[in-house]
Amino acid sequence: MKENVPEWFSLSEELTSSVMKRISHAAQACELSVSVRSAPMLAHWFLLDSMLLANQASREGMHANALSLTRQCLEALSVIELGICGHRDAESTLEKWDNDSLSPGKLRTWLEQNVWGSYGSGLWKEPWATFMREFAAALQPYAHYCTKLAQWQVRLVPGSPQKNSDGGLTAIMEMRPRAYDPQKATRITLFHAILTYTLGRIWMANNQADAEFRANITRLGAALGKSRYLDGHQTNWGQQFWAMMWSTDGSTVLE
Repeated sequence: MKENVPEWFSLSEELTSSVMKRISHAAQACELSVSVRSAPMLAHWFLLDSMLLANQASREGMHANALSLTRQCLEALSVIELGICGHRDAESTLEKWDNDSLSPGKLRTWLEQNVWGSYGSGLWKEPWATFMREFAAALQPYAHYCTKLAQWQVRLVPGSPQKNSDGGLTAIMEMRPRAYDPQKATRITLFHAILTYTLGRIWMANNQADAEFRANITRLGAALGKSRYLDGHQTNWGQQFWAMMWSTDGSTVLE
């Protein structure tokens, strides 16, 4: 592993292709009625394209746009999961979604009540339902253009914040079009790694996984859970998507 490259990044780079291939096969092979059979497959295509566009936008400094696209990935993930979970009522529930009579939030509630109980724990020791509920709630504000999303458009100048004589901190923000911020770019990549990990866990819960794949997904989850960007290594997801994060020494690029 290269120096200064976090383990979660290397593992995500290594595993993304194998996770997406498994999800693609499962989404295309699901036994559903003709009216909704294509929904999980289309949702997976949408997720892949959204992640691609988000990565491109983030590399060019459009971090707010990238985060907004990442929010949409979560909605697509729920449709994918509904299609491949194998629950006896999944098809009728997917038909309600297809008829616009089931909101994304209600869809996740159905998954929580009927599917997630068998998935085990999330990134830490919290139940999977808690992990998914908090993950979705933390991303929810970025479904629309708002103050929180606008904060992702500005760049925290390197070396900032600095401690004042009174013990406070002074931060310098740069405002310009496409203000590239390495911290924000890294965190967008981290959020995508969490999506990859989540898809891997969903597939494992509904398919027989070989020992190597299962071990690698477990390693990815452990590495993600240790990232200093996931503030406090706990389920306080409301803090995970703050636009600005820094350590007590003022550094902004963590791991």
